[in-house]
Amino acid sequence: MKNYPQDEPDRLWTFNEYLGVSIAEVRANFERFDLLDERTRFVEGSFRDTIPKAKVDSISVLRLDGDLYESTWLVLDHLYPKVSPGGFVIVDDYALPTCKAAVDDFRAKHSIHLPFTTIDWSGIFWRK
Repeated sequence: MKNYPQDEPDRLWTFNEYLGVSIAEVRANFERFDLLDERTRFVEGSFRDTIPKAKVDSISVLRLDGDLYESTWLVLDHLYPKVSPGGFVIVDDYALPTCKAAVDDFRAKHSIHLPFTTIDWSGIFWRK
């Protein structure tokens, strides 16, 4: 957390047993919706340990559910450049102050002025 002081007051990261999801559960959800194929790759671990070294070439839909500033920033910083033109970025937790700050800071730093659409009380998306 020391690299991302915006997360200091937030204690979500301490609830891993409630917020963490097993790889088996993720795989089962993909199978349930018939989304599991040879192109599907699962990367297991924390955002800080996996996202910076994830071997991803291109992304058509980038969906973030990181809650905190650090996890949201890491995903955007490392994976947004790999979103194809016309691809979508979906942020599930924009209503959370830490997530919103990371998205807003990232968009400002990279001069991203594309409009975003509100999905529900918490989510947004934009098209690259």
